[in-house]
Amino acid sequence: MSHPFELHNASGDTIRGDLHLPKRPGRSPLPVVVICHGFKGFKDWGFFPFVAERLANEGLAAVRFNFSHNGIAEDLQNFTRLDLFAINTFAKELEDLRAVLDAIRAGGLPDQGRLDKERVGLLGHSRGAAAVILEGTKHANVRALTTWAGIATVNRWPEEVLREWRALGHLPMVNARTGQEMPISVKVLEDIESHQKEYDIEETVARLQIPYLVVHGDEDETVPFEEALALHDNTPRGLRKLQIIPGAGHTFGTGHPFSGPTEELDQALQATIDWFAAKC
Repeated sequence: MSHPFELHNASGDTIRGDLHLPKRPGRSPLPVVVICHGFKGFKDWGFFPFVAERLANEGLAAVRFNFSHNGIAEDLQNFTRLDLFAINTFAKELEDLRAVLDAIRAGGLPDQGRLDKERVGLLGHSRGAAAVILEGTKHANVRALTTWAGIATVNRWPEEVLREWRALGHLPMVNARTGQEMPISVKVLEDIESHQKEYDIEETVARLQIPYLVVHGDEDETVPFEEALALHDNTPRGLRKLQIIPGAGHTFGTGHPFSGPTEELDQALQATIDWFAAKC
C-alpha cells in the first residue's frame, strides 16, 4: 500500500515521493526506511517500488522519492527536465534528503501517526550512497545505513575528461537506456571541487557511530567492487558488515521496466531487511 506525497526543500524545489506501509494493521509506530536512487535513477525505476513494497510487507515503513533535480517531473517516468538534471549537484541531493528527513521528524508525511520518527534507516543505491552517508549521518534519528553498489568517492573522472568538461562547460552524457543526450553542467564539477572535504565519503564512514551494511555485487560493471571494500574497511569495527552478492552486477540482474526479482536481488534485499529489523 503506497501513498504519494510532495515536499519542498529549503530552496523551494519539489520532491515527489511515495510512502509504503504494511497492508495489514500491525505494530505501530513503524521504523522508517528511506530509499535514495542513484545517477540516472528515479523512484519508479526498476526494482525500487518492489523493494519498498517488500520492506513494508516485512513490517517497515518505506519511503522512495525523486531527487528534485534528477530530471524526472510530473509524469514520473521520463526525463523531461534535462535542464534540472544538468545541474543536479551533490549539494542539491543532500538538501533533498535533508528535507525528507526533516519532514519525517516534523510529521509531514501521509499517515505520519504510524511512523516512528526516531527510528529511521537509510538505503542508498549507487550515487545515492553519497547522500545517505554524507547527509544521513547528521541526523540523530537515523539509526542504521545500508548501501547497494555504493560509490566510495565523488571524484569519478580521469583528468582528460575533467579538462574537456571545463572547456565545453558541460560533460556530454548519453543515457544508454533511452538514447537521450543528458549533458552535465560544469556547475556539478565546481560543486565537487569546492567541497572536497565535505564530500569525502571514506573519511565520513571512518567517523560513523551507527551500524552500516555494505551490499555489493562482485561483478559490478559500474561501481567497482573495490569501492565496497573501501566503504567497509574504513568503517569502524563493530559497526560494519559486508554482504557480497556473488555474480551480481550493478542492478543485481534487474532492469527497467522491472520484470521480477532475481536471486541476486533477493539476496541483497533479505540482507537489508534483516539489517534494518535488527538495527532500527
